[in-house]
Amino acid sequence: MSELIAVGAAAPDFDLAASDGRTYRLAELLKAGSVLLVFYPGNNTPG
Repeated sequence: MSELIAVGAAAPDFDLAASDGRTYRLAELLKAGSVLLVFYPGNNTPG
């Protein structure tokens, strides 16, 4: 994805691998209700 997402826009569907080895898909999580996405810089990264 090369386009920026505007504040308040719907997030595109994506898969995310968790530290427990499970994979989560945004569309599946949304079936249970609202989802809050929070992004922050990782450890040892500038910003």
